Amino acid sequence: MKTSMYLLGNAFRINQQKAPDNLPTVQAAKKFFKKMNVFERKVLGTSLKKEAKLSAASIYLEALDILDEYLDLVELPPTESGNYDTEFSTLVGESSRIT
Repeated sequence: MKTSMYLLGNAFRINQQKAPDNLPTVQAAKKFFKKMNVFERKVLGTSLKKEAKLSAASIYLEALDILDEYLDLVELPPTESGNYDTEFSTLVGESSRIT
């Protein structure tokens, strides 16, 4: 997922002069994965007290906000649009467009 988000973010370039790491799309993807790494450490940590669960939930919501920012930058629908709730068909002949 990291690689695909990086490659998709890198595809949305205005010019070739800017380094990929300086692109807003790539920066948003990196922020998302950084936040998700923190979330994963909280969830997989040894202490799953109520405070840790609440902080993990808030970290997850922050990560979703960053993901929505990324999806907007790469011209995809936001997470709450309902497009990601159903399984995507990979059959030949099926529409590859998100409608």
